Amino acid sequence: MSDAAEISLPPVAEPSPGIERLFVSVGTDYHRFDRLIWWLDEWLAVGRDVEHVIVQRGTSAESEYAESVEYLQRTQLIEEFQQASVVVCHGGPATIMECRKNGSVPIVVPREERYDEHVNDHQVDFCERLATHGDIQLARTKDEFFRLLDLAVERGAPEVAVDDGHAALSVLKFEGQMVELFGPRARLQGPHLAEVTPITSEVSKIPVLFIGSVPRSGSTIMSDLLNENPHMVNIGELVHLWQRGVIENNLCGCGHAFDACEFWSEVGQIAFGGWDRISGERMRTLQLRADRTRHIPSLMVPSTARFFATSITQYGAVMSRVLRAVLEVSDKPMIVDTSKHISTALLLRQLPDVDLRILHVVRDPRGVANSWSKIITRPEVQGGDAEMDTLHPGRIGLRWLWFNWAFSNMDRLGVPTTMVRYEDFVQNPAETLDQIFDFAGLEPMAQSLFASEEPLILDGGHSVSGNPLRLESKPVQLRVDEQWRTDLDPKMRSLVSAVTRPMLGRYRYSKEG
Repeated sequence: MSDAAEISLPPVAEPSPGIERLFVSVGTDYHRFDRLIWWLDEWLAVGRDVEHVIVQRGTSAESEYAESVEYLQRTQLIEEFQQASVVVCHGGPATIMECRKNGSVPIVVPREERYDEHVNDHQVDFCERLATHGDIQLARTKDEFFRLLDLAVERGAPEVAVDDGHAALSVLKFEGQMVELFGPRARLQGPHLAEVTPITSEVSKIPVLFIGSVPRSGSTIMSDLLNENPHMVNIGELVHLWQRGVIENNLCGCGHAFDACEFWSEVGQIAFGGWDRISGERMRTLQLRADRTRHIPSLMVPSTARFFATSITQYGAVMSRVLRAVLEVSDKPMIVDTSKHISTALLLRQLPDVDLRILHVVRDPRGVANSWSKIITRPEVQGGDAEMDTLHPGRIGLRWLWFNWAFSNMDRLGVPTTMVRYEDFVQNPAETLDQIFDFAGLEPMAQSLFASEEPLILDGGHSVSGNPLRLESKPVQLRVDEQWRTDLDPKMRSLVSAVTRPMLGRYRYSKEG
């Protein structure tokens, strides 16, 4: 043969990458989860390519083929998540979120009620929701479990978690459902989403003093003075947290960008493991489903619409987590929220772990209208010029009627409410502040704020949003602002007076503009 015969050799099989370190966690529930251990042992029994396997088994059976420990300290658990090539776990939200936080997509086998592995099938429902978005690898059967582990062996490298905030949002939705099932005592605890189980000790309520008023009624200076009380923390307009804080990264009252503010960074870390762990856009969408002026009728009686009640539960769980983190970071027992929106107050009223009190602030409608007619720059907006909204005096008059009527009736809904006139406040600030402290259940201390001969200098603290004045640290000058008498067009003054006439006398304002 002139040409050498072509010899066909069988391809050389490349060695399987295998799994360097497999970590399995069954959680800390008192129910046994032997099924997961048995599945693992059956898979390992035929000689799988896994270098090291460690199982945190809790009360479950001990593995025949892996190193077993009953429980791990939190630091040890995190270390295992970080070192593992592949993680297998039960369907507890805390375990799943901790695993994803450390960069991997776990193989999850949810506990099931029919096997006496949990009190109900909430892990199944929760995990199926996560699986549809690729947040976990779900194994409901032994065959699925074997298939996912075999794929992990073939792949070698772990599947990396890319978090768009959906998993964290699903946990918060799950928390809301647990509150409906078990009551507020079943709420997830702590910054790392500890397991949801009914507990016996009462969860303390979150005291919130909510300033309700028509915007531009003097709430900025009032809240800054309230912030001087060592038992109060002013967080500004929490209603704008997602849009102006998380999404737009506006300046905090301390002068730093939201993502650079130590206070809000720590709040985000405690509430969600960091603001980057939850999508601001998703949360803004969820907020608009629950907290909006058009939703006010439903907010007053949410049980009339099941979908809306679910939105309140879901978004309320998020805000409860933020508020509780604020208390922890500030180490102060009462939060001052200057959101002013009626819908926000009604939403907070629905949250079972919020102790809400309304500070209803009223200002002469002509003064409010004059303020809304001014062109005011918003220096907190970075990377461009922005101005505060302006509105026609007639519209402000209608808004003044609506806001003040609504807040004056909050006590009829069972929310403790007290009313303060802006004009009385600036004329007698110490007396007015002590009345507010007393209403909030705090000791009067306002006299000490004005005792010094030196002028009082305030700053915006860590107000997440609000009037640009909060960004200015300068001596306090309290005086009745009646520029509207000269600055506001006489025809507009008369229009505002006519629109608001039905309630002017109620708040001791002249009916003549």
